[in-house]
Parts: sequence; structure tokens; C-alpha cells
Amino acid sequence: MHRPFDTYDALAAAQIALYVVFLAGAVVLCLKHGFRKSAGWRYLLVLGLVRIIGSALRLATLSSPTDQGLYVGWMVLNGLGLGPLILMLLGLLSRTFESMSRNGHNIVKPLFHRAIQILMLVAMILLIVGGFNSTFTMTANGTPEVSYAEISRVGTGLMIAVYVLLCLETLLAFINQGYVTQGEHRIIFAVIVCLPFVLVRLVYSAILIFTHIHSTAWLMLAMEVAMEAIVVLICEILGFCLAKAPEQFKPADTEAQAMPGYGNTPSQYGYSMPQYPSQSSPRKTRRERKRERRDRRSQRFNEW
Repeated sequence: MHRPFDTYDALAAAQIALYVVFLAGAVVLCLKHGFRKSAGWRYLLVLGLVRIIGSALRLATLSSPTDQGLYVGWMVLNGLGLGPLILMLLGLLSRTFESMSRNGHNIVKPLFHRAIQILMLVAMILLIVGGFNSTFTMTANGTPEVSYAEISRVGTGLMIAVYVLLCLETLLAFINQGYVTQGEHRIIFAVIVCLPFVLVRLVYSAILIFTHIHSTAWLMLAMEVAMEAIVVLICEILGFCLAKAPEQFKPADTEAQAMPGYGNTPSQYGYSMPQYPSQSSPRKTRRERKRERRDRRSQRFNEW
């Protein structure tokens, strides 16, 4: 038994083709920036896999139209796309705050930032559990109708709270962008550009879960598929333009970094060892560079 190919199936096929490309780009970015401190790039991998698997489940219903489990899996994975998007933007902002910290300005503590990420993960777990506890029905024309469980509303509420915190972090980063290392200001502006698209995607989820309005394929295309694709495209372009984040200073290297010049110092074994200046000092911020230029101009004026 087969069913006809509809608009939802066309969206699923298009998403598979699109996210295969995005997934390849995410792998390259993780290899470039590192998996351990990928600053959000690993969430691109998660989003790509979620979208490819979810779309494949939708296309699988063409040959098994009566298998409700396929529809449930497709709808649950559809609702998870917002989580990796927000986590990716939070990861990008964490790199700017680390840059400020390297320059001596602790704007947002890592513990607070990690707490927001944990809150987002809790929201995603609640959405998964709520998705499987919701009631799914398919109309005669193939349009899904969902009666969401209460736990799904709690998860969406947490996502709204995390989005508000993301906006507050973005505002703090924008206000203190003068302390960011040169070349990383583009992260803040990329996040600002992405926020409206993420908001549209969040409003779409809130409409489906908190109201009795049912989605259509064209509404899904405009408020979900297109918004996510734009954010992913912006972030991947940003990732290819950014340099790899510098290594954090280790306590064991403090003396080596503080060496003022070349020379020989006695080692613990009695012979001398070369002493070199540090090669990994952080680049100066925009405010520090402006202050130095202003001091040089005033010095030249006084000499004149």
C-alpha cells in the first residue's frame, strides 16, 4: 500500500539534499576549530543529523502510510530543530566572552553560560518526552494534526526563557565588544543577524504547541525550514571566515610566557637552557589600540 507524493514529502526530500551539504560543512568546521572547543559547531552536526533522519522518516511513510510510528518520529524530530540552533548561537557567544576574559574582562562567567546550555538541554528532553506522549492524527490529505501533551508546553516555555537569556548575552557582548580580540567582532554581528530568524522559528513552535492552530506545508516552509536554513548558512559562512580560537594559557607555562628576553637560565640539572620570549600573548583589543594611538599622538604633539 502506497500513498501519493505530497508537499510535505517534497520538503523532506529538499531538506535531505540541503542538510547533506550543511552536514559536510559542519564536519569541516569541527575539524578546523576542534571538536572539544568547537564553540557551537558540533551542534551543526546534531541539527544536520536530526533533519536528515526526520526527513527520511517522512519519506518512509510513502511505502508505509499506516505506520504511525514513522509520523511520530518525524514530528518529534521536527520539533527538535530549534534546540541545536540556540545552542549553536550560545556556543558562538561563549567564544567572544572567552576572548574578553583573555584580555582581562570577565563579563559572563562560564558557570552561568553553562547553566543556560543545561537549561536548553532540559527543554529538548522535555520536548522529546512530550512528543511521544502527544496524540498524532493524519487527515485524509496527509496533513498532520497534533494534540500536544502538557510536558511539551513546559519544554517550549523553557526554550522561550533560554531565547530571552540568549538575547541578554548578545546585548552584553555588543556593549563590551571593545574588549573582544580583533577579528572576532563578526561573531557578535552574525548572532545579531540570526536572532530574528530564530525568533520566527520559536514563534512557529509556540503557535503549534500553545494554540489549536494546525500547520500547513507552506507555513512549515516559511517559518521552520527557511528560517533554520538561513541561520545555518550564516553560521557556516562565519565559521569558514573565522580563525581557530587561541589556546588557553596553562599554569605550567606561566614562567615561560613571562620571560622578558633571550638568554640562558640554569636548569634543575645544572646546565644552562635557552630562554625565549612568549610567542602566544593575546592580541590587543580595539580599546587598547585606540588608547595607544591617542597616547602616541599626544606625545608627538608635546615634543613639537
